[in-house]
Amino acid sequence: MRKRTAVIAAVAIAALGGGIAYAAWSSTGSGSGSVGSTAELNSTISPVNGAGGLYPGRTVSYSVTINNPNGYPVKVTGISAGSSALVNGCAAGTVTSPAVTDPAGTIAAGQSGTYTLQATMNADASDACKAQTFSLPLTATLVSAA
Repeated sequence: MRKRTAVIAAVAIAALGGGIAYAAWSSTGSGSGSVGSTAELNSTISPVNGAGGLYPGRTVSYSVTINNPNGYPVKVTGISAGSSALVNGCAAGTVTSPAVTDPAGTIAAGQSGTYTLQATMNADASDACKAQTFSLPLTATLVSAA
């Protein structure tokens, strides 16, 4: 009889405990998370070397470096055409550089990439263009390469 009473008591306790667990309240939660995007930082273009050897009608290669100050990789999709300004009597536009579309390579976050461009002196350049250094303003277009 004691054994039977113990079994019944154990079953009752289990049922009562299960009932408490079953009767526990449940709930759900709702709300939202929040994330933000970064703002882009503008790249700069710097000359690597000033190629020499220009004379009327000649084309030379020159290099520029484009930096990526952003925290993500970028791809240069284009570099604008460049044209010289008036330099010590040498007419504006005497030296030009054609636009470059989709140059190869990706620039890693916080790094720089070097690009080789072409510059040509007009065939009718005047004597005032001898022994001059020409600056060719350029603009690069970049997109995220992440």
